Amino acid sequence: LGGGPVGSEVALACAMLGKRVAVAEPRGLLLSAPTGWVSKALRQLGRDHGSPNGTQRVEWERAEEYLARTAGRALKLTANRFSDAALLAGEGFHAPKILKGSGRFVGPHSALVEGGEEAPVEVAFGNAFIAVGSSSFRLPCLPWGDPEANGWLFDGDTIMNIGRVPQKLVVQGGGTIATEYAFIMRALGAEVTLVMRESIVMEGCGMDQAVQEAVMARMSRVGIEVRAGSGDFSDVRPPAEGFNFGTLRGETSGGSPSVGIGSVVLASSGEVLECDALLSATGRGGLVDAVDITAAGCVPPVKGCAPVDGKTMRCLGKDTDHIYAIGDCEEGSLVTPQGLLSTGLAEAFIATHAAYPDEMESQVGQMATYDAECPVAVWIEPTVSYVGATTQDAQAAFGVEGCGSIKVFFTETIKGCVERAEPYGRDEFYKLVYRVSDGPDNGRILGVHVYGSGASEMIHNAATLVNSEATVWEVCRTVPPAVTVQDVLKMCCIRASIDISARGKGPRAAQAVKGDLRAEARAKLFNRNLPRETQ
Repeated sequence: LGGGPVGSEVALACAMLGKRVAVAEPRGLLLSAPTGWVSKALRQLGRDHGSPNGTQRVEWERAEEYLARTAGRALKLTANRFSDAALLAGEGFHAPKILKGSGRFVGPHSALVEGGEEAPVEVAFGNAFIAVGSSSFRLPCLPWGDPEANGWLFDGDTIMNIGRVPQKLVVQGGGTIATEYAFIMRALGAEVTLVMRESIVMEGCGMDQAVQEAVMARMSRVGIEVRAGSGDFSDVRPPAEGFNFGTLRGETSGGSPSVGIGSVVLASSGEVLECDALLSATGRGGLVDAVDITAAGCVPPVKGCAPVDGKTMRCLGKDTDHIYAIGDCEEGSLVTPQGLLSTGLAEAFIATHAAYPDEMESQVGQMATYDAECPVAVWIEPTVSYVGATTQDAQAAFGVEGCGSIKVFFTETIKGCVERAEPYGRDEFYKLVYRVSDGPDNGRILGVHVYGSGASEMIHNAATLVNSEATVWEVCRTVPPAVTVQDVLKMCCIRASIDISARGKGPRAAQAVKGDLRAEARAKLFNRNLPRETQ
C-alpha cells in the first residue's frame, strides 16, 4: 500500500526475490523521490540563480522549470531501476502491477483498491507492506477552509503550488521542513520571518546543539528574522479580499491596487507580522487511518501510525505476522532517527528480510543485523548532516568524563585554502563525539555532526564507523584522499586521541600520564569554537 520511495523500494526488493507484487497507489505510478524532492529542487534553484541573503530575486517561472524537470527525471529514474532489476533477476522477475487508487484492508489476507479510474478491485495477498507515508499536520486554529486564505496559507505539502516568490513570508514551526523553507525562500528573494515555540531550531531532531547554534547564527547573517518561543498566534488575518496575484506584479484592478496582504499576531508578544504568504510547517502525521488496519486484525493506529515490532516491522495484533508497516507511517521502529527517508528505506529491507528470510539470504547473503543509526541530511544552506549520538546524548549516557567531542573547521584543511568564488564559511565544521573509558570501548566513535558545504556527501562513511563501533585510532591509521575536505575526519580523530591521552586513558600506558599538563593544554588548544585565521 503506497508507491512512494519506501513502497517502491520494498516492491522492487520483493519482485527481485521472484514474488508477484501489486502496488496500490493513488497516482497510478511509482516514484522513488521523497516528498522533500520539492524543497531540494527549490534549494538548488536558489543556489543557481538566487543569493543566500535574498539580494537576488528569482522569478517563479524558473522554479516551475526546476520542479518539472526534477519530477520527470525522478519518474524516469524509477522506471530505469525496475528495468535494471528485471535484467538482474532474470526469468524469475515479475514487474509489479500498479493499481491506481487507494487501498484498505477488508480482511487479514485481502485489500480493496478503489478511487481510481476503474471499478474497485479486491486483491488477495500473502504478505502486505503498509507504506502510505504521511501528510503535513494542520493546526486546527488556522483558517484552512477559508476562501480568503486560498493562495495565502500553505503547509509543507501545498507550498509547491504557491506560484510565486513571496515578498514577505512568515514560516511557522522550528523543525526540519520549516528551517529548510526559511533558507530556500530567503535565497529566492523573500523577506522571511520564522516563528517557533522552541528556543532553537530543529529541537528533538537528534541534532547536536553546536550545529543548531551554527544554523541560528547563519539565519541571522542572511537576514532571516527569528521569533523563538513565539510559535502560537492569537489572531490570523488572511487578505481581506483573498490573495490577488496582480498585486505583486504591480497590476491594478479598477484603477486602484488590491491589498493582498494578510497578517498574524504573535500570542506571546502581540507583535503583528504582515505577510503575503504564511507557511505552517509544524510536523507530519501518518496516513494509516485510511487503510483500516483493524480489519486485518492489527491493533488500532496511534496518531495515524501503525504500531509495529521494532525488530521486524510486523504490525502488532492477532495473527498479523504477515503485515508490515514501514516509513513514516509506523510506530515502534528501532531504527533512528524517525520520520526520514533513510530510516524508511532501512525499515523496508528489515521488513522484506522478515517476510522472506530464506529468499533474501540466498540472494544477498547473511543479513542478520542492520544499522541502527541512519545518517541524516538536512538541506539548508549550507547542508547539515549527522549520525549517532550528540554531545548531549553522550554526556547523559556516560557522564562528562566518559566522553568527549572535538570540532575541525573546513578552513583548517588544505582544500579550505584553495581560492574559491564562494569560500567555505568560517563557521563550517566537522564534529566528532567519542567514548573515553578504561574499557574496550575507549575511543569508540559515538556520533558525527557536519555543518558545511557538501556535508551530505560526507556522512555515509561516518555512519559506517558509528554502526561498526570503530575507534578514533582505527581512523588515525587511514590515509584520506589528498586535498579534500574529508581530511577533517582524520584531523578530528587525531585531536580526539590527544584528548584521550591527556585524560590518562590512552590505548597504551606509555602514551598517557594522568595529569600531563602539556597534553591537557594541547587538547584545549584543539577544541576551538572558531578556526585559526589563514588569510
